[in-house]
Amino acid sequence: MRIGLRMSSDAQFDAVGSIVHVFATASTFVRATVADVPESRMSECVGTIVNHPAWTLSHLNAYAASVLAMVDECDASEAAAEMARYGFGTTPVADASAHASKSELLRRFDERCARLVSVVPVKHTAYFSRPAPEKFQPHARVIGDVATILMTTHMGYHLGQLRQWRRAAGLTMK
Repeated sequence: MRIGLRMSSDAQFDAVGSIVHVFATASTFVRATVADVPESRMSECVGTIVNHPAWTLSHLNAYAASVLAMVDECDASEAAAEMARYGFGTTPVADASAHASKSELLRRFDERCARLVSVVPVKHTAYFSRPAPEKFQPHARVIGDVATILMTTHMGYHLGQLRQWRRAAGLTMK
């Protein structure tokens, strides 16, 4: 006995379309989560929550630039510089001057998310099967693995952290 949905042989599941859709949805949630955070609180470390909104947006922006660089849509040296400052293993600081302004962080976030949503469906065939950059191995074999992780689970993980930060900071979601 077979349990589950049966797809007709001519129906195709668009995995890349789903990745892009999840990413676009999650980026909308991230933006909404920080939209009403006052500029003066963007770099505030609350309780034991280390990743404040300014660092989190900087971090997400750096990883978006990395994916864009992997598909030749962003200057690789610019992406590397952002990763050195906000990538894995970096430490958020409460100093507001260590980050761009809230409006600049959100502008960059919106621009990079929009670029990924438009570029990935066009370029995945040519790029996703290429080997992942060394720094992402052994966790990712190919660029497609990196893009899928960063556009799905990574964004959601940091969305959860932003929501925890809001609760600890006494800010409710509208």
